[in-house]
Amino acid sequence: MSNRQARREQSRQARRQATSYRGGGRSRGSSQGGGDGGGSGSGGGRGPNFLSWPFLIGVSLLAAVLLALVIVLALRNGGDDGGDIIVRSEIDQALADLPTEMQNGTKLGSDDAPVKLVQFEDFQCPHCLTYTLNIEPFLVEEFVKAGLLQIEFRHYPVVGRESVTAAVASECAAEQNRMFEYANRLFAKQAESDFRPDQGVFSEENLVELAGELGLDTDEFVACQARPDALSPVARGQSAAQAYGFRGTPNFVINDLPVQAPPQTIEAWREMIEDAIAAVMAEDEADEEGEGDSEDEAEPEGAGEDEPDAGDDDGS
Repeated sequence: MSNRQARREQSRQARRQATSYRGGGRSRGSSQGGGDGGGSGSGGGRGPNFLSWPFLIGVSLLAAVLLALVIVLALRNGGDDGGDIIVRSEIDQALADLPTEMQNGTKLGSDDAPVKLVQFEDFQCPHCLTYTLNIEPFLVEEFVKAGLLQIEFRHYPVVGRESVTAAVASECAAEQNRMFEYANRLFAKQAESDFRPDQGVFSEENLVELAGELGLDTDEFVACQARPDALSPVARGQSAAQAYGFRGTPNFVINDLPVQAPPQTIEAWREMIEDAIAAVMAEDEADEEGEGDSEDEAEPEGAGEDEPDAGDDDGS
């Protein structure tokens, strides 16, 4: 074989080896990615199989989440006012059921109620709106009207500057014993689809107008807003919330104890309030038993001794 023929033969062998290697590489890639011939094709550096069941299930779940988000945003910001009408209806119902005669400043309910609930809220806080719509009316109907619960409204403005102006206005409404009615109207404003924090919805002018709609004395209301100490109750609420370690709203205190994880359902709220009532009743019973034992032990001096018989003093 000549040198030229030898070089040609070496070249052909090299090409055969290269072809064999590339084919083997593809085969190993398929084996690693699928194993049974139906794999995802992720082995050997190739992309995922977008028709695999896990991928399709994941895409379906993501689509469902996105659809739910779109629906929520549509209700909140959509062109029609269907969501606004529903919320206004719920607020109107809560106001109709509110025992206005049980309002006393920032408190709702009897001072003799065994359970005292302090709620720290912000009128621009969406979670506070949810609580006011879904939970507070239940608590009022179930426990406040029965004399078992007193609710106190305190402020923790965390969202923005109009949270403060709204808080001051509600305190001025409280001076006319209309706190909870006014607070519900403020939350109704927040629930409107075009609401944005700190965009003028809770301007002082709008707050006075709202007071007039509720029949408050607007002259007295405006004078209250202008007082130098108008911010004091709001500042006290904020300091108290921070002392309890609260970082957001709404947050709650029951009988001077902070609620570590506020309930999210009516049933959970019912259980928590009933447990608090039971704890107070058990404590009262223990105190009564202790007082009874003390009375039994403290007998007057000479008790139980025989009285001298008048007949024994006859001199005989």
